[in-house]
Amino acid sequence: MQLKRMNSADRFPEIPTTFIETLDSESFKTFLHALSHSKHQEDQLLSFTLPIAPIDPLAALELHQEKSERFFWDHPGNKISISAAGKVKELKSTGSSRFDDISEKTKELKKKISAYTAITHSMAGPLFLGGYSFGDHNISPVWKKFGAARFILPEWTLVKTGNKHLLTLIIDRKDKAIHDIYTEIIERVTDFLNISGKSGSTNGREYPDEQNMLCNFQGLNEKQRWKNKVEKAKAHISHNDFEKIVLARSVELESKHPLNPTLLSYQLRQSYPECYSFIVQVDDETSFIGATPERLASFENGVFKTEGLAGSASRGKSASEDAAIAQNLMRSEKDLEEHQFVVRAIDDSLLPYSYKVDHPNKPQIKKLSNVQHLFTPISASIKEGVQIHELLKKLHPTPAVGGYPKVTSVPHIQEIEQIERGWYSAPVGWYNLNGCGEFAVAIRSALLHKNRAYLYAGCGIVSDSDPESEWNETIMKFEPMTNALNEL
Repeated sequence: MQLKRMNSADRFPEIPTTFIETLDSESFKTFLHALSHSKHQEDQLLSFTLPIAPIDPLAALELHQEKSERFFWDHPGNKISISAAGKVKELKSTGSSRFDDISEKTKELKKKISAYTAITHSMAGPLFLGGYSFGDHNISPVWKKFGAARFILPEWTLVKTGNKHLLTLIIDRKDKAIHDIYTEIIERVTDFLNISGKSGSTNGREYPDEQNMLCNFQGLNEKQRWKNKVEKAKAHISHNDFEKIVLARSVELESKHPLNPTLLSYQLRQSYPECYSFIVQVDDETSFIGATPERLASFENGVFKTEGLAGSASRGKSASEDAAIAQNLMRSEKDLEEHQFVVRAIDDSLLPYSYKVDHPNKPQIKKLSNVQHLFTPISASIKEGVQIHELLKKLHPTPAVGGYPKVTSVPHIQEIEQIERGWYSAPVGWYNLNGCGEFAVAIRSALLHKNRAYLYAGCGIVSDSDPESEWNETIMKFEPMTNALNEL
């Protein structure tokens, strides 16, 4: 089949020569020929990856408002950014086997996907985007749309990796003729080429001249209730029920206007470039958003990377004060103990699956805009055949968001907290069929629904934790989201 250049009388403008060459290449013709002779056309999914002109993936998401399912992932330090929209397939599960279920459902779906890529790259091809809830089940009214495990194979995915921009389109064949598939690819590629013409849009800021007002629905006795919870946790520790537990609390805010997740994510990305920014939007009114400093897992070429992040302190108002706070954090027995629980638990989780686990003997300091943490980078060479979901299952929840030991501490979290965590402090991220994936721990996050925002923050409680200090730590951890909300 020979592709023809579209003229001005067509519905879409002309496609650049580079795309014509790609879609008229011998390799693409061979791919189409194989499709035409496929025996399983009725349930076949087609994946097409093409290089595309540079565009900020977050801008692409803002300018494609027609899809209610949307996803964004960004980490400038890792030089990767992903946006996606639409839903071709959905993988869901609940219960204690949800990690295994998602892995198995991915393997089954992989058999139905035929992929073509015009560029050889580890990020080319289909991506699955989503995450897990903190607990095995997720049925509370405010969180139930997200499920306990939910990943989307989107209609389109835009990946910025280094200086490359890749567009992947997923087409459900459903007995479509080759010519119809060909035409659909042209139309959808051209749609992306047209985005640059919309870049002057003020999309999403409907009330630019009015100050946004946030109402806080926190109860008058919230601080005392929190202190009581900390004391209850310390009582368990004194009875040797566990050594550490992480308690979280939630604050509900109401905005004067509907909350726009892409605008909020832009604010977070600008203020916290060292963090993972993410959006998981499940419908037009509901999304989960955050800027988290904590990587749970990245997996590529048999190398698994994670980190211990526990022990927190504020930033200083001067260079000398900031350095003094960092030194005090490095000497704090309470914070060092809390941090060591995390590193030890990660070591124990990874050892059965790896040939070797590496990390420094002493923690470093990770400095964010408003807080600094004790930080230990960890890497492991993973045994052949181990899947990323197996490792997520073993790691989640780490003592940084759960407790230590996990088996005795985590069952007490809901009993003491009395809140629904949903996807807060759980794995959020992406994976593909090339053995790559990356997940962050969804802290510094908020659930958005219409004009309401539900913010979450937690602290690690050990034997000598001070309830007043832990309260102040949660206030510090709410700041990234409250500051961003106030900028809208």
